[in-house]
Amino acid sequence: MVRKPYDLQALLYELQQAAGQGMIRVDDLSRLTSLVLSHLDCATAAEAYDMLYADWKALPKGTVMSGTRAGQILGVLPILQFDQPATDRTWQKELLREAQEFGPRGGHWQGGVIAMSGIAEMNRLDSPVEIEATLVQLDQARTMLPPGSPERDAIGINHAGLRLHLAQLGGGEDDFDSAVEDLAKLADSPALTEEQRLAVTGQLAALRCHQATRREDESDLAEQVRRLESVIARLAPDHLDRLNMEAHLDVAKSNLTVLRARRTGQYAPATEERTSGVPVDEVRRQIAKLPRDVQADRLVETGIARAGRSVYLRDHQGVLAGLALLESAIDMLEPDDDRWVRTASVLGAGHCALAVLSIAPLTDRPHHLDQGISWLRHTLRLAGGPEHPLWGSTGMSLARAHRFRGDLFHVRDPRAKRLNHDESRRVGLDSLRAAAWSVMLQSGTSRAAESARRAGEEALEVARWCLVDGAYADAVRALDAGRALVLHAATVAVTVPEMLAALGQPDLADEWRRESAVRPEPVVNMALSGQTMASGPPSRLRRHVLRALAASPLRQRLWDAPAPEEIGAALRAMAATALVYLVPGDGKEPALKDKVFFGRRHHHGIALIVFADGAIRVLELPQLRVDAAELRDYRALGTPGRDAGGPPVAPSTEPSAGPQESRAALERLCDWAGTALMQPLLGALPRSLGRAPSLVLVPMAELGVVPWHAARISGRRRSRSHACQEANLSYLPSARLLCEVASRPPAGARQALVVGNPTRDLHHAGEEAEAIQRVFHPNGDLLGPGVATPAAVTDWLRRQRGGVLHLACHGVVRQGEQRSAYLALSGGHLSAEELTEGVSRYRHLDLVVLAACRTNVSGHGFDEAYSLSTAFLVAGARSVIGSLWPVPDEATSLLMYVTHHFMIREGLPPGQALRSAQLWMLDDQRRPPAGMPPVLQARVPHIRSDDLTAWAGFTHLGW
Repeated sequence: MVRKPYDLQALLYELQQAAGQGMIRVDDLSRLTSLVLSHLDCATAAEAYDMLYADWKALPKGTVMSGTRAGQILGVLPILQFDQPATDRTWQKELLREAQEFGPRGGHWQGGVIAMSGIAEMNRLDSPVEIEATLVQLDQARTMLPPGSPERDAIGINHAGLRLHLAQLGGGEDDFDSAVEDLAKLADSPALTEEQRLAVTGQLAALRCHQATRREDESDLAEQVRRLESVIARLAPDHLDRLNMEAHLDVAKSNLTVLRARRTGQYAPATEERTSGVPVDEVRRQIAKLPRDVQADRLVETGIARAGRSVYLRDHQGVLAGLALLESAIDMLEPDDDRWVRTASVLGAGHCALAVLSIAPLTDRPHHLDQGISWLRHTLRLAGGPEHPLWGSTGMSLARAHRFRGDLFHVRDPRAKRLNHDESRRVGLDSLRAAAWSVMLQSGTSRAAESARRAGEEALEVARWCLVDGAYADAVRALDAGRALVLHAATVAVTVPEMLAALGQPDLADEWRRESAVRPEPVVNMALSGQTMASGPPSRLRRHVLRALAASPLRQRLWDAPAPEEIGAALRAMAATALVYLVPGDGKEPALKDKVFFGRRHHHGIALIVFADGAIRVLELPQLRVDAAELRDYRALGTPGRDAGGPPVAPSTEPSAGPQESRAALERLCDWAGTALMQPLLGALPRSLGRAPSLVLVPMAELGVVPWHAARISGRRRSRSHACQEANLSYLPSARLLCEVASRPPAGARQALVVGNPTRDLHHAGEEAEAIQRVFHPNGDLLGPGVATPAAVTDWLRRQRGGVLHLACHGVVRQGEQRSAYLALSGGHLSAEELTEGVSRYRHLDLVVLAACRTNVSGHGFDEAYSLSTAFLVAGARSVIGSLWPVPDEATSLLMYVTHHFMIREGLPPGQALRSAQLWMLDDQRRPPAGMPPVLQARVPHIRSDDLTAWAGFTHLGW
């Protein structure tokens, strides 16, 4: 057959002119594709590309003509890709190589060719490795074009879009955040028409909706929804981006509904939220005008949004319509396309939701559930493992579906019920591993904490299944799988270079070390500028490292929680009796979030006890609930005590009502803590003659704010006592960290650094520090105002070989911020994040005493337990003493002095020394220890044993 001749240069000119008229309407992309196919006299994109390549192949190679023609083909290729994936990648690399070596030399031409080759790749990239290679290609193209030029800005926009895609496929939120900021900088580029600027404004609002949802920032999400609605209102009905933005708006509104419901406790979508928007038939008509491959994208985006929104609105027909769009999309995709996996996952979750949430008619629910389970199983097989961003959510959906099927559809078939329950536990435990992977992938503590936010709830859900089924060892693994994941990731980061070296990858290990160095960056919400801030390796490097480790026997170190036998070994090493998970009950009614996400039934609180021999016992505790009135009132009134500060003044004759109410709330809380937990727990433990049991508590959810060691109980030798008078009580965020700390050998020598009153406004703290250094650590260092800088403290930490660090200063917690907790030192701050990010650790560090406010309060959520105290544990300390609330200055100075007395003079380990000091504070007949300085002795008679704020705020973590 004789083909009509074609002129690629003329075709490229026509495409440029056509694109210059604007890409606004849904049929504009089809118009460009049709223009190319008509010019080349071909029916499909694949046919056109085959012809172009064959004609180029017939040309003499190594000539300007061959190089120019190769570049022209690459210029046409992105348009062909709108229709279908038409390229053979080997051919494309061959064309690019010829264009670079023999095409025109001008940077503008070369940059354009490289960029068009990269853009052609964008439509079919389905792995992070491929995307990273294309990003390098686009970077190369940008450097060849002048800054500020429309062509360079156009490449920058594509570069940002590709990083957004990388974040979606690979899970690294740093790529997402940096891409959003870069796109915002390019929003006013001369490369964009007025209509395109409006579209970019809408895209930015949609992207920031995702960021606000990730942060659970309801007010910002509502603002971004309003901006997105404003943009959509200004778009033409057949605008190319309208369907996409409406899909994003549906998703954002659903997320906003959930955030509002969690805050208010009421799930009632407004009337306007129930409107269906553009009819589905109109959606299909508009999508049909697009090229084939773009059609698949729009069907996926719109189907996901429609189905998800309709689930929240309990709109049966709306869910079915959304699922039908997804089924149309999946017919257009290949199973090896990542869009197929994402679409199948939503199809499975949607069918399951129709059954589990009772949206579909009763007779249809078994069919929907079976269909959903089938889709979800297939999705998991294709996802491959925890490294896939959909592994965790898909696995939890499948686990819940099996649980539901066993509970409701096999009530009279015990065997089928048991098999479904077994499968729900297996899949649920496996899916929890994805949380550890996701957290370890993130660069920076804030992003890691955002990724971990839901892990604790899901782990608790799976653990409760295990408890109901009597699978107690699995329950232990499940609970720990969702605990303190940011701390776990920071602990693993230290050993990455050594693990990579063991795998024969020293170059990757060296790159990890280089990227782990602390780099100066601007610190948000800090009063002082010029701080150093650690952020750790970027997610792209983390992805390479995690894949390398996941393919080796070392993968268990990444995501497996310790077994009860490992926990028992750690307890024996620390001479502890048991590790106790404190699991709160649901309350009388399921919480709203439980109704929204696959309804749950009521569960009692429990203590899950792992003994030193590996045995497990479950103690049911009906009153152990986070909605208990005593805990609720205590949290509403705020923490008691006062911030340390200033010289002592004459006491007020009439204390303010605030502290009185707080103290009363704390006393009621401690009464409840005894009844709800400590009395039955201590009664359930085996007693050793003359030896108090030693327990390590792992409080979950809001139970982390309770001073359990101060719980009031009925003592064996007295009518009323506190739990610390009957047992040694320490705290840790997780069994993972227990095993890590237990493996640290004691240091031989003991050096000391005592820091006191570094900010010149802590009179008693200065006296405390001077007394502790002079009496107990005369050969140690004392740093005070002007010299106790962050650099001086960290320099000492690097030099010490068996150190005791005592810090009497201000401690600050800022919930959810980039620097969530820090110590105020001379001229700067030492933050928790600086201690945990990167790979620098302080080995041989025996003890850190944080005589400061709120140093064992998490700035990143209860289940993360990320505080200054736990950060020092990750940084290398064997023991840490920290506080739960703003501590009173005078009482703290005495408690800290006496703690050191019991450590140094009596030879007690830190936990027992703190306990002995607290018992001393509880004794109205207390006497000053021998050698106590007169300024401290004078305060001893003024300490009231019934004032919990004076001693109960301090906790021990570690050995």
